[in-house]
Amino acid sequence: MDIKKSVELIESYLDLDRKPVGVKFFFDKAEFDNFDVPQLDRKVTYCNSIQLASKGKVMKLTKENQACPNGAMAIKMKDIPEPMASGKARFNKHIYKDVETSKNISDNMLFLKEEPAGMVAMPLENFTEAPDVVIVVSNTYNVMRMIQGHGYFNGYTNNLRTVGLQAVCQDLTTYVYNTQDINISLLCPGTRLVANWKPNEMGIGIPFNKWYEVVQGVIETTNPFERDKNKKAIIKRLNERGLDASGIILGQN
Repeated sequence: MDIKKSVELIESYLDLDRKPVGVKFFFDKAEFDNFDVPQLDRKVTYCNSIQLASKGKVMKLTKENQACPNGAMAIKMKDIPEPMASGKARFNKHIYKDVETSKNISDNMLFLKEEPAGMVAMPLENFTEAPDVVIVVSNTYNVMRMIQGHGYFNGYTNNLRTVGLQAVCQDLTTYVYNTQDINISLLCPGTRLVANWKPNEMGIGIPFNKWYEVVQGVIETTNPFERDKNKKAIIKRLNERGLDASGIILGQN
């Protein structure tokens, strides 16, 4: 399996409205400069860069492109101000009942530890080399299926963590980057506003080193989990792409 084939497979076995997005961080400026993708000519929030990539946009971004301070903090393109680190900022906005709870949230968010020279966000299918993280934003059913695909090889998922804040930048990107494990997010009010996600959408972040495993797990769990109506749609999508559908058994469950 390669990147292109993996995307063809996941888009056949799941009825996705958006493209899986690859995110790659560059810590060497020359490597970033030489990566053959145009740099965005305006500011954009981190989460909206992912939303744009999920619809086909390709872009390189530096700190000059960052429109959201929280997203920039997550990817270490902006320092964390004391009020945010101490918990005072969110407490003062009445997001948490006390400073201690607010500080606990700040303490438990996992951001990049080193400032990157830049990053790339674009559809996963456009990558010819491994990105760091794959992000899929979809409906709850499709995220469930990817969790089942991960579980096929790994069993119970013990590390899922989200709090309805910094959903795309932290939950789906830097937490996944740091732990090298999957995570889900119900998204947050900020990203739902600026990136205009649909009300029923949520996200899953997958380190690229687990991506092929998740795709294969979705394939392996199709017969026991999917009903015939979905199986027939999967067979149709596979046939349209010229992919093998012989492993799908109708009437099994």
